[in-house]
Amino acid sequence: MLTILEAVLLLITSFGINIIPFFGPSNIFIASLAAISIDITSLSSVLIIGILVSLGATMARIIHYKVTPVISRRFNEKRRATFEANASKINKYAFLWLCLTAATPLPEEPIVISLASMKYNIVKFATAFFLGKLAITTMSAFAGNTIGNTLTNWISETFPAWFTPEIMVTIMSTFLAIIVTAILLKVDLSKLTRHFKRQKAVPC
Repeated sequence: MLTILEAVLLLITSFGINIIPFFGPSNIFIASLAAISIDITSLSSVLIIGILVSLGATMARIIHYKVTPVISRRFNEKRRATFEANASKINKYAFLWLCLTAATPLPEEPIVISLASMKYNIVKFATAFFLGKLAITTMSAFAGNTIGNTLTNWISETFPAWFTPEIMVTIMSTFLAIIVTAILLKVDLSKLTRHFKRQKAVPC
């Protein structure tokens, strides 16, 4: 079972990392690393890790949600129009879209910005995000708990002593965040969506 200090540190770590834009995929690594580092064995501890990581991530996203209207004023007209168009498309299934996005390694920023621009209900926003994150973080914690000792032994035997599981996770999280950010900067998601819609409309 986690101690109170471990629980508080895990919550703070999750919040601190998630407050950085595009570091959302790191939640997988945070939960799995926590299970490895704490060396837990009970399913209740796995669930607690999932809840704490999800809660920290949700708190960070609520702050993003709140500051988005202020930041969006600095976007150019084309960018604002894109987010407003995305918001109108996902309005009907916003809860489901957000929940599914949060439950994957995909970045949540585009949908968070879109929902904030349409003033989506913040209670529904937080609930959907938390439930989605809880699913993926609990699975990650369970995976870390299951293969933790094997992974730790492999790292210690394969790499230098300074290359700990924590450093490996930090490098992987940063690398993944850089890739996701680069993709979002290069790809116009609205154009990509329209392209796939046109492809589906073409009869075979």
